[in-house]
Amino acid sequence: MIDAETELKVFENAIRDLLIFVLGNKFGSNWENRLSISTDRVSKWRIRQEDESKRLRGFNLDSRLIYYSDFYDLKSVIDKHWDDGFKDVFKEKKEILVFLETLEKFRDPNAHRRELIDYQKHLIVGISGYIRGIMMQYRGKRENPDDFFPVIDSVSDSLGNQVSNPNYAHHIASKVIVHVGDEVEITGYSIDPCGGTIEYSIARICQKNWSESNRGIIKFTESDIGRCCDIQIMIRTTRSYHAYSDFDHYVQIRYVVLP
Repeated sequence: MIDAETELKVFENAIRDLLIFVLGNKFGSNWENRLSISTDRVSKWRIRQEDESKRLRGFNLDSRLIYYSDFYDLKSVIDKHWDDGFKDVFKEKKEILVFLETLEKFRDPNAHRRELIDYQKHLIVGISGYIRGIMMQYRGKRENPDDFFPVIDSVSDSLGNQVSNPNYAHHIASKVIVHVGDEVEITGYSIDPCGGTIEYSIARICQKNWSESNRGIIKFTESDIGRCCDIQIMIRTTRSYHAYSDFDHYVQIRYVVLP
């Protein structure tokens, strides 16, 4: 069953992380001040960030300003900063802008009020997978020896913990304390740059439970009590070779578990 809404959210955050990477390399840490878009748009991001911080006080919110932009803004940034690095990623400007415009129509809040039909869901997954594959290959050529191995695009759990494009942040700590008997649902997202099948393992450290499902539920028990209950989200392809022994990438979430 295709979850088009989740696919769009994962894709949107993958684009945001690409903007951070490309424009950060071009302009440095203050790249947001060099954007060739309306200052009113950036001001709206800051207002939204402040509103979210007040409304969801105590929650683990993303502190990066670009995460409070609209989908339209992402397309606009790529368009206006094409020569600042995005042409090296996508090669064909017209193609990527058409694809982004297509997904923007489905990302429109008004579109969410209508039930998508099957071909629209397949279109969303197809475009998202195609573009994410391009981004993964670009990232692989710049950060890895080759682009044969998949990496995790994002990981989130039902407590609000999340990380996107965690190439270097393999370990994250949950800001929510759990208790024995609590359950947490963890979801990981990845695609294979070579077009193959991805398998996931979502389990306690040193345990592996491979499946094509990208979702797993962990129920905490007395044996988990302590400061360091580590849950690993691992991925691998079905090929005979992998980036690390028998897997290709992982993210680890550490939970504090009380009785």
